[in-house]
Amino acid sequence: MEIERKFLTANDSWKDQVQSSFHVLQFYLTGLDQSPTIRLRLAGGKGYLTLKYPSISKKILAREEFEYEIPAGDIEAQIDQATGAIIRKTRHQVKGPDGRLWEVDEFKSPLDGLIVAEIELSRKEEKFDKPSWLGEEVTNNPAYSNLSLSFSTPLQQ
Repeated sequence: MEIERKFLTANDSWKDQVQSSFHVLQFYLTGLDQSPTIRLRLAGGKGYLTLKYPSISKKILAREEFEYEIPAGDIEAQIDQATGAIIRKTRHQVKGPDGRLWEVDEFKSPLDGLIVAEIELSRKEEKFDKPSWLGEEVTNNPAYSNLSLSFSTPLQQ
């Protein structure tokens, strides 16, 4: 079960807390209304196949997710099968004020300038300290799912 919350960033002071960064290339083999969503991703030189099911909650993004490491060459061989735009981003691991790790995605193509911060939770009601650089919460805004982003025009931050 994946449980996460998503936010836009209010400023770039998160950059002072970056622990590590890596490039991500990802695309989907399914459309917006198909379940499960099938995502292929190259991240840190490794390939991943991910199956994501619809959220089971209205207040927080909680859903079944299954991820498998597969050869990077298998991802590259299927890139022409992408059903939407290929997403390129840099993922930064950022330390929050309570020591928890946030994933801050700095989108490149085709969403230049969009920055989304996520925190994964172990349970829906889990509390966490919000960093001062967090902006608007977009957890329940489907326009900010990576799947939706691959099928839409760029959003303005």
